[in-house]
Amino acid sequence: MSNVNVKVRPDTPLAHISFPSAKQGGVTFQERGFYGHLTLRGNSGDAGFVSSVEEVLGLSLPVKALSSASNADVSIHWISPNEWLIISAKGDEAELEANLRAKLTGHFSVVDVSGGQTVFELSGDDVITLMKKSCGYDVEAELPMGKTVTTHFAKASVVMNRLDEKCFMLVVRRSFSDYVWRWIEDSSQEFGLVIKL
Repeated sequence: MSNVNVKVRPDTPLAHISFPSAKQGGVTFQERGFYGHLTLRGNSGDAGFVSSVEEVLGLSLPVKALSSASNADVSIHWISPNEWLIISAKGDEAELEANLRAKLTGHFSVVDVSGGQTVFELSGDDVITLMKKSCGYDVEAELPMGKTVTTHFAKASVVMNRLDEKCFMLVVRRSFSDYVWRWIEDSSQEFGLVIKL
């Protein structure tokens, strides 16, 4: 058997797309395809569990329904009373998973789900119009900054978080990424779409 060292370049779910070029527009789209994703399960009523997560991630575990916590490198999103989605901008999910497993005790679960989903970021002056067209959730009245909801976008299930007044993060399953991207592209034609690669 050959000992040839083959390096495979990882691709994002939208690596095969030929993006249109646009210099201006009311919505800006960016795929954050190399972020790491971990699903964490445990008992938020267990002080040891909560403090261990905080020690590893450097963030307080959001225990209030639909809340989130973030810093420059990591965000934690409440999914259910005993489940959280951890997103790492550094792509160091293997290290985070190992550190959580080493620190946590008792009944818990940490699963790397990075290969099954991606992050889309939508922003711009017309992003609210796009969100209203694409989602039944009332993003103006019911989605303040920092709130995380599991909802639908263009008939696909997503985890949605409002990053600021005109910026939204969508966690999309890999199998739906093409569909959601095409919806964004088609729906943005009226006000222009800027792609950030």
